[in-house]
Parts: sequence; structure tokens; C-alpha cells
Amino acid sequence: MVSNTMPLRALRSHPSPLYRLPGSALVLIACTAAVLLTIGLSAVFAWRDRNEAVQQATGVAGNIGLLAAEHAARLIESGDLLLTQTATLAGPVGTPLPDDAATRDRMALLAASAPHVVGLEIRDSSGALRLSSLPDAAPGAAPPALKPNGMAIGTGRMQERPVITLAQPLPGATAGSGTPRGWAIAGLDAQAFRNVYRLLDVGYGHSIAILQPDGTPLLREPEGGGTIGGNAGDDTASHADDITVTRPIGDTGLSAAVTIATGSVLRRWSERLWIYAAFAAAACATVAVIGALAIQRSRREREAEDALQHAYDTLEEHVHQRTAQLERANAQLEAAVTDKEVLLKEVQHRVKNNLQVICSLLRLQAARIDEHARRGFDESLRRIQTMSLLHELLHRSEEPAHINFADALRQMCDGLVRSDNPTAARLELEAQDWIVDADRATPLAIATSELVSNALLHAFPHGHPGTVRVMLEREENGMRLIVRDDGVGLPAGMPSQHKRPNRGGASSGLGLNLVQALSHQAGATLKIERDGGTVFTLTIPNQPVRRHAKTAA
Repeated sequence: MVSNTMPLRALRSHPSPLYRLPGSALVLIACTAAVLLTIGLSAVFAWRDRNEAVQQATGVAGNIGLLAAEHAARLIESGDLLLTQTATLAGPVGTPLPDDAATRDRMALLAASAPHVVGLEIRDSSGALRLSSLPDAAPGAAPPALKPNGMAIGTGRMQERPVITLAQPLPGATAGSGTPRGWAIAGLDAQAFRNVYRLLDVGYGHSIAILQPDGTPLLREPEGGGTIGGNAGDDTASHADDITVTRPIGDTGLSAAVTIATGSVLRRWSERLWIYAAFAAAACATVAVIGALAIQRSRREREAEDALQHAYDTLEEHVHQRTAQLERANAQLEAAVTDKEVLLKEVQHRVKNNLQVICSLLRLQAARIDEHARRGFDESLRRIQTMSLLHELLHRSEEPAHINFADALRQMCDGLVRSDNPTAARLELEAQDWIVDADRATPLAIATSELVSNALLHAFPHGHPGTVRVMLEREENGMRLIVRDDGVGLPAGMPSQHKRPNRGGASSGLGLNLVQALSHQAGATLKIERDGGTVFTLTIPNQPVRRHAKTAA
């Protein structure tokens, strides 16, 4: 149901409380929601940026761990190569361990060939120092970590410098003996590891450590805790939430661990928070300005709406009065149109009935006259029946003044072939639908009836079979009605198209003149051809040509 009230009033009387709020209150609610949404989105983006910063730091720690592990693997690999050469200097199995100056000199040359190697040592089976590449090595120095069945990696000191020791057992005094006859030991300078770790540009406060298989640190940079490249607040003991990534160092069983202080990551992230804060502040300020302008405009619009509502109420009253008057006039017009349609239907029905009565009277009269005069009665009866058929179609049509001419042709041809077909001729009809007004339908129908009836009666004398075709087809500028037969055709000596002798030899000028007159009345042109019989073509334009009667001077 459509409301008769003005939309402004309808909105204010809406059952929802949101529609009853003033415009300024709605603007204030919208601005508050926009501010809260802006702050919330800024917080979400800031938190996502924090997580991305932590993920980026984790990736950096992984890359640094790979670099540290590769560096340590290369140093240990070169130290292991020197151990192998030192084991060769210790002599073959079964010989005593050397302690001569020549061997010491060769060991010194080997140690000097690798800058990261502090010294090389040969120790006996008890771990006591037997020979060293360092001239001032103390014979009673504590042995490093030793393993009789493989390389041992540990820590120690050479020349008061911290080193990472690599110890390789020498084969036993006799072949196949499980007890080594001594150890070859290499001391890798711990400072060589630390110097490389200090040069790595991580960008965060971090520490790098080489861990033994049990997780105890073999080396850590910086020593004693703290971080490299961190602020003063980062130089504290590691926290549980720090980022730690470990990478294996070859097949030594050691691992390189890189730890990034979470505090340094979050400190860098917090330095970018001002961007989000500035964005949120600018957005909130913009919303506040827009909201203030909107509230001011809402108040002015409310005043204008009140004035408009008053004017509308006055106009609405006048419209209602005028609408009532128009509805009454409309009802009267509809009643008049209905009465007119009923009257027109009734007139058409009465005309049809009267024409049928006339046809009945003509049939009764024809029964009392001779055969020659009866033919004229039959032709008149056929023409009246054609007009009666048109009135019946008009009576049944949804449009009182228009009919489908194709339906009229079908019913008319059906009646003709049953009444005016004394021969064995067939009647074929091909008609496209064509809605035409009654003024043009009547002359066209009578003319067609004349042509078809004449073809059925005279085109096939002596009972010869044949075909009469009626075609109604559409062309570019109108319609075309063709009546074609394959009968005996027109006589060769026919005077003109206005006087057509019938095919039996007697004059039939009245029928052809009637067809010409009816075609002229409908605005159509008639064309007669001889083509294996006779062809009558009526060309009917879309718009009838207006004929002006000639007046006598």
C-alpha cells in the first residue's frame, strides 16, 4: 500500500528509532563510528606490522646463522687438514713420538700457513705435551678434551689466548691396538671467529654462539651476555621471547646459534608507530571537520524540510481534491466507453443477424425462379454472406474495428469450396496474419470472394481437376493478395482488363468491374496475368491511397 503522506513525514514516523533521530544525532553517531573504525584499523595495521617485523628478524637470524655455520665449518675443516699433516709428522705406528727441533720447526711452518691457527701440539697417551709449534709452550699445560675414538672439539688456551681445540688420536703403538699412542692437537684462534661475527651487519641487537651437541656454548660473541649492535637496554641476559635460530656446522655435531633480542626488534618497530598515529590523527581530524559541517548543514536542511512540509501539506490537499474530480470524470469516461463497446457489439451482432435473414430470404426466393436467374441470386447471396462473415469476425474480435484478415480468408474459402465448387478443383490457402480495419477488410473480402468463386465455377469446365491457390503474403511496403488457378485461362480475344469474358464464353464484366471498384475503394491495385492459367494480384499498401472524387464542372 502506497502512503499518501510526504516522504519526509513518513521517515519521521518510521517505527525504527534510527529514522526518528535528528540528522545531527545521526551525523554524530556516524562520525563516532568512523573515528573508532579508523583507530581500530590503525591498531590492526600496526599489529600486523609488528608481526612482519618479527618475521623479518627471524629471516635475518636464519641467514646470519647459515653464514656463521659455513664460516665455522671452513675453519674447522682447515684445522682438521693441519691435524692430518701433524699426525704424519708424529711418525708411523710403532715408532716413538718425535721431540726433536726439526719436527717442531715443521709444525711451526704448518701453523704459520693458517693465520687462524694459534699452534699445533703432539701429546702422548697420557695427555702430556710432547712437542709444540710454540716455542714457549709449557710442558705441564692442561690437556684439552681428548677422545680415543675420534676427533674431539673443545676449548683451551695457547700463549694465553683462548682457542678452540681440535684433537685427533694417533694410531696405537701396535697395529690394531685400541689405545692411541698419542694425540695431534690444533688450536683455532677464538678471536678469528669473533672478528667475523662482529663484522656481520644484522641490524638488530644479537649474539652468535657455537654450541656443542649437548647445547653448552663453545664460543659466544659477545662474551658474558649482551648483544652485538644493540642499544644499552639490549645488553642484558637473554629472554625467553628472544628470536633464536640454529644451523648445523657440517658433520661436526656443532651448531651455530644466532639470537636476536626481541627488544631491539620491537624498538625499531615502535619507531614506525608514529606513522600510524599520524594517519589515525589526521583521519579523525578530517572526520571531525566533516562531521561539524554535516551537523550544521543538517540543521539548515531540517528547517528547510519543515517549511517544505508545510507547503507540501497545502499542495497535497489541492491534489487530493483534483484527483477526486479526475477519478469521477475517469469513471464516467470508462462507463461511456463500455457502453459504446457494448452498443457496437450489439450493432454488429444485429447487422450479422439481419444479413443472415436476408440470405435466408434470398434462398427462399431463389427456389422459385428458373436456373438462369438463380445464378444472379447466388452471386448476391455469396456477397451478402461475405459481409455477414466479416461482421461475425468483428463481433468476436477483441478490437471492435479490426479483424485478422487471414482468419476471414480461411472461413470464406472454406464456405466457397463447399458451395461454389461443382468441379473437382482443389482450393489451397496460404495466408499470413494481417490485422486490418473493417473499412478495408470489407471491399477486399468481397473482391477476393468474386475472384475465387469465378475461378471455381469457370476455370475448370467439363469437370477437369485443377488447383486454385489463394496467397496472402507480406512485402516491403504492404501486403499482396494473389488468386491463381491452373485452369483454361482467359480467352485470347478479351477486350480489356475491365471487361473480362468468362471462361465459358459469356460476358462476366459485372464481376470484374466489381473487383476493380472494390480494389480502388481499398486503395489497392489489380493486376491480371496469364501464366499457365490466370493470376490475379492485388497489391495493398500499408497506408491506403486517398481517392478524391471528381466533381462535375
